[in-house]
Amino acid sequence: MEDERLRAAERNGACPHIDRNDPRCATRFCLGRIEQAFSVCFGAFHGCPMFHRINCEETDVAPVPALVTITVARHAVEPLRPTGT
Repeated sequence: MEDERLRAAERNGACPHIDRNDPRCATRFCLGRIEQAFSVCFGAFHGCPMFHRINCEETDVAPVPALVTITVARHAVEPLRPTGT
Protein backbone atom coordinates (compact mmCIF):
# COMPACT_ATOMS: atom_id res chain seq x y z
CA MET A 1 0.00 0.00 0.00
CA GLU A 2 2.73 2.46 1.00
CA ASP A 3 4.87 1.47 -1.99
CA GLU A 4 1.89 2.05 -4.30
CA ARG A 5 1.45 5.56 -2.91
CA LEU A 6 5.14 6.35 -3.39
CA ARG A 7 5.16 5.07 -6.97
CA ALA A 8 1.96 6.96 -7.85
CA ALA A 9 3.38 10.19 -6.41
CA GLU A 10 6.60 9.78 -8.35
CA ARG A 11 4.66 9.22 -11.58
CA ASN A 12 2.69 12.41 -10.89
CA GLY A 13 5.87 14.31 -10.04
CA ALA A 14 4.64 15.23 -6.56
CA CYS A 15 6.25 14.52 -3.22
CA PRO A 16 4.61 11.45 -1.68
CA HIS A 17 4.58 13.16 1.74
CA ILE A 18 2.66 16.22 0.56
CA ASP A 19 -0.77 14.95 1.62
CA ARG A 20 0.31 14.15 5.18
CA ASN A 21 0.22 17.75 6.40
CA ASP A 22 3.62 17.45 8.07
CA PRO A 23 4.34 20.67 10.00
CA ARG A 24 8.00 20.55 8.89
CA CYS A 25 6.87 21.19 5.32
CA ALA A 26 4.48 24.02 6.23
CA THR A 27 6.99 26.82 5.59
CA ARG A 28 6.82 26.17 1.85
CA PHE A 29 3.03 26.39 1.73
CA CYS A 30 2.47 30.12 2.00
CA LEU A 31 1.83 32.67 -0.72
CA GLY A 32 5.32 34.13 -0.45
CA ARG A 33 6.91 30.76 -1.22
CA ILE A 34 4.36 29.24 -3.56
CA GLU A 35 6.89 29.09 -6.41
CA GLN A 36 9.29 27.16 -4.20
CA ALA A 37 6.50 24.74 -3.26
CA PHE A 38 5.70 24.08 -6.91
CA SER A 39 9.35 23.69 -7.94
CA VAL A 40 10.36 21.45 -5.03
CA CYS A 41 7.25 19.65 -3.77
CA PHE A 42 5.75 19.18 -7.23
CA GLY A 43 8.96 18.70 -9.14
CA ALA A 44 12.40 18.17 -7.66
CA PHE A 45 11.35 16.65 -4.34
CA HIS A 46 14.23 14.13 -4.52
CA GLY A 47 16.53 17.06 -3.77
CA CYS A 48 14.55 18.12 -0.69
CA PRO A 49 16.29 17.31 2.62
CA MET A 50 12.94 16.99 4.40
CA PHE A 51 11.81 14.35 1.88
CA HIS A 52 14.87 12.26 2.75
CA ARG A 53 14.49 12.83 6.50
CA ILE A 54 10.86 11.68 6.46
CA ASN A 55 11.80 8.63 4.36
CA CYS A 56 14.55 7.72 6.85
CA GLU A 57 12.13 8.06 9.77
CA GLU A 58 9.67 5.75 8.05
CA THR A 59 12.27 3.09 7.32
CA ASP A 60 13.91 3.13 10.76
CA VAL A 61 12.97 -0.01 12.60
CA ALA A 62 12.89 -0.23 16.36
CA PRO A 63 15.62 -2.55 17.65
CA VAL A 64 14.49 -5.87 19.05
CA PRO A 65 14.92 -5.83 22.82
CA ALA A 66 17.51 -8.24 24.17
CA LEU A 67 16.22 -11.39 25.82
CA VAL A 68 16.97 -11.17 29.53
CA THR A 69 16.70 -13.99 32.05
CA ILE A 70 15.83 -12.65 35.48
CA THR A 71 17.98 -14.17 38.21
CA VAL A 72 18.20 -13.88 41.97
CA ALA A 73 21.53 -14.81 43.56
CA ARG A 74 22.59 -16.38 40.25
CA HIS A 75 19.55 -18.68 40.07
CA ALA A 76 16.81 -18.29 37.50
CA VAL A 77 13.58 -17.05 38.99
CA GLU A 78 10.79 -19.60 38.65
CA PRO A 79 7.29 -18.45 37.84
CA LEU A 80 5.05 -18.18 40.88
CA ARG A 81 2.09 -20.48 41.09
CA PRO A 82 -1.27 -19.39 42.43
CA THR A 83 -1.84 -20.07 46.11
CA GLY A 84 -5.62 -20.31 45.91
CA THR A 85 -6.34 -17.56 48.41
